[in-house]
Amino acid sequence: MAGKDEISSTEKLLDLIREDKDTPQALSDLSLDKQTAALDKQTAALDKQTAAMDKQTAAADEQTAKTTAENKAAPIFSNVIPMRKKTTVGVDIGYYELKLAMINQVSERKQELLDFAAIPYPEGISQSSPAFPAFLKNTLKDFCGKGRQTAIWVAISSARVETRNLKIPKVSKKQIDNAIYWTLKKDLSFEENEMIFDFEILGDIIEDGVNKIEVMAYVAPTQEVVQQKNLFSKIGFPLTGISIVPFGLQNLLRTGVIDDGRNLVCSLFIGRDWSRIVIYSRGNLVLSRGIKAGIRSMVEAVAQEISKGKMGAAEQAIDPSESSLFGINAETYIVDIDQARKIFFDHINNVNPIKIDDTGKIIQGHDVFTMILPALERLVKQVERTLEHYYLHFGNERMNRILVSGQLSAYGNLIGYMKDQLDIPIDTLDPFSARLNYLGIATLPIEPAAKEAYAPAIGLGLSNNVLTPNFIYTYKDKKTDDNAKRINRIIATGVFIFLAFCTGIYVWGNSLLGEKNRELARLKSEVEAFKPLVNKNLIVNLASQTKNKRKSLKMLGERYKGMAVINEITTITPSEIKLLSIKADFGAGSNPAGALVQQTLVVEGIIMGDRLTFESTLAGYIVQLGSSPMFHTPSIENKSFKYFKNKEVLQFRAMLDLV
Repeated sequence: MAGKDEISSTEKLLDLIREDKDTPQALSDLSLDKQTAALDKQTAALDKQTAAMDKQTAAADEQTAKTTAENKAAPIFSNVIPMRKKTTVGVDIGYYELKLAMINQVSERKQELLDFAAIPYPEGISQSSPAFPAFLKNTLKDFCGKGRQTAIWVAISSARVETRNLKIPKVSKKQIDNAIYWTLKKDLSFEENEMIFDFEILGDIIEDGVNKIEVMAYVAPTQEVVQQKNLFSKIGFPLTGISIVPFGLQNLLRTGVIDDGRNLVCSLFIGRDWSRIVIYSRGNLVLSRGIKAGIRSMVEAVAQEISKGKMGAAEQAIDPSESSLFGINAETYIVDIDQARKIFFDHINNVNPIKIDDTGKIIQGHDVFTMILPALERLVKQVERTLEHYYLHFGNERMNRILVSGQLSAYGNLIGYMKDQLDIPIDTLDPFSARLNYLGIATLPIEPAAKEAYAPAIGLGLSNNVLTPNFIYTYKDKKTDDNAKRINRIIATGVFIFLAFCTGIYVWGNSLLGEKNRELARLKSEVEAFKPLVNKNLIVNLASQTKNKRKSLKMLGERYKGMAVINEITTITPSEIKLLSIKADFGAGSNPAGALVQQTLVVEGIIMGDRLTFESTLAGYIVQLGSSPMFHTPSIENKSFKYFKNKEVLQFRAMLDLV
């Protein structure tokens, strides 16, 4: 093992080498005048690039305005009636190649993987090359095809995107965005004009007995988002969404493509210069942390060990005076990073034995693993610290699984070492699960590393504005769309109600018209069947018959009137009232003036029960008598308290007029 001083000196040497590589050799050979002229040319070129970028920005703004206008001019029912699902293409722009995945959202719980591809960059082309937009345009045109409605989602670097899992007090819906903004502002300092602020509400929780709202809040650099948006608008493929890879992996968990969506999962991405640790709880991103430990640190560890061996051999070959003369020491010896990188990747690709090119020395795989072990230890310690931080601040639930991604995802020694150190199941991230339906795909990747490489593209391909945070469709846009949708729904509902009302009126009118037509036909048939001739004698006879019938009915009523009065009285009288006598005066005949004699009914009775209820019972009884169709204007003639069978009762006498 190298000592602490040796490692620090070697790191200084490597930093010096990097600085030398970053400084153009041609510029160091120029005179001051030539350097000034070159700088002027560079300044002019930058001015031209700035002007070109301004034109691109103006074109992108024009395209955005046009798209917004088209969306506003869309039919009212576009937000009410479900339309055909669009195909989504996830674009992963890597260091050396472009990975694409095309996914069709059949339903909320069913997705189809239509195609995927990895397109290496042509020689001389990188992300910053002027020819990159043309390469990207041709690649998307070939991959997406013609006549297909495609939503394009792409990721920006997550290194500058800050995420925070927040828990805010339970507030009204109108105050949620302000509460989240100021809570995040308190925890994370950012400039509002330089960063895009957005959030996703995860749900209601109870913390320490208090109802709160759990939120994932994040800020993304506006400049990077605008650059990515302008790039795709320029090539004729306007973006639907811009996110980051951790949110793409979140899609894999939320859609069930990775079946640990309900558990606590840690994703470890080991990159070229850095790594990222992301913790997901029940399909939601909770904690994301970038660390400066990646493949480069392991390659440098190999380079350090090789350089120490070379320096030891050189010191043995020359005497101390020559060593001092030629400057052969730990601070100035040039380390071959490219050779160290080749040795490292030969090791992880199971090439054994490994040969050093310039010396011909043979290195065994376990020797290389020993070289990179300190870097692995630092990486694993960062994972341990992150998990301890999560357990301390977010909950005691233990980690169910760690999913490793990146070029080292298939490195068996790394997986085994992490299992021994962390005592947690370790697996390679695999987005090609049975959850996705594979349509039109002849073969799928076999190697775990090849499968894992498509995870960002497939995760982005599963994106939509409901499932995935989108840096170009923030909470403000969602609020605007929700208002528009609400207005559209109100209008549509009003139109539907009006149409239903008109339809009901039409049906009712037709039904009424048919009924009237049937009634008219019936009356016509009755008229045709009625044959007797109408004359004066017939009318007189019919009137006489009617008069006689009415007279006989009246006589019949008068005959049974007494029985009807008794029946009505007994029906109305409650159980607590006992009738002593009923006297009716039907006033037969009429007075000399010809007017009818008023018919009366006198009722005497007693009220039994509680003395306190006598009055209310009597009042209710009188009201019931007055509401009868046979009696009216009831009145109490007299009432008094008496005893009946040694019990106090209320005796009353009531008079009613008969109808």
